[in-house]
Amino acid sequence: MGATSIFRLLILIIPLTWVVLRLLPADHSRSSHLRGIIQSAEEYKSHEETDLFLRHESLFETHYQSNYATSGQTYQHYRLAYKYGFDLAQDRDNQKMDWKRLEPLARQNWNEGIMGSWSQHQQAILYGWEQGIKNHGG
Repeated sequence: MGATSIFRLLILIIPLTWVVLRLLPADHSRSSHLRGIIQSAEEYKSHEETDLFLRHESLFETHYQSNYATSGQTYQHYRLAYKYGFDLAQDRDNQKMDWKRLEPLARQNWNEGIMGSWSQHQQAILYGWEQGIKNHGG
């Protein structure tokens, strides 16, 4: 077999090998590890935000006692509204807004079918947002 024949064979084999290797399933161990790290960081952030809410929960319970205790609904009924408002204040973009500008957006994302009527929970949401803003030095 001459040098020219070997050269022609290599010209065919190299691109074919490259195509075959590109079509084989990739080793995703590195990317799945990275996804695991990202997911852990997101879970940590979520736990951190929940812990932050829990550290302020006595304020929300006091607000509930002053404003809603006679409503016939438990604190647990209003807790989601306080948390919703508090979580709104954790978003940097929302921290730059005043409540008058933020309220229509907050109301739009409030699911009345799951969380109850906006009008019934509006003051709890506002109070949660105000406490969240105070937490960020606002």
